[in-house]
Amino acid sequence: MAKKTVTIDLAKLASQRAEFVKENPWLIPAGLAIQMIPLSLLIYGHVKTNIYKKKLQIEREKTKQLNLQLQNNHPHGHGHHRHHSKPDSGFHNFEPVSPRQL
Repeated sequence: MAKKTVTIDLAKLASQRAEFVKENPWLIPAGLAIQMIPLSLLIYGHVKTNIYKKKLQIEREKTKQLNLQLQNNHPHGHGHHRHHSKPDSGFHNFEPVSPRQL
């Protein structure tokens, strides 16, 4: 089979498009709006992502600062220490329960 070559007259195509737009001038703002909606959503998402990343960094830094303060205020300087001699010191060991057959 021989390959068919397709030739396009670009000048004719451009003039047809220009004529179509002249007949339908409302297509220009509609086309721009259609292109701007995804662009604005992309920008909005990018800005929101950056805001939440910054908030997360701030919260992580607050957590680090609180942990450092707790370590500095603790008499031994080792964070939390559980007293195992008291049975009801607020610490409960939650063991997973094996499933029962009915």
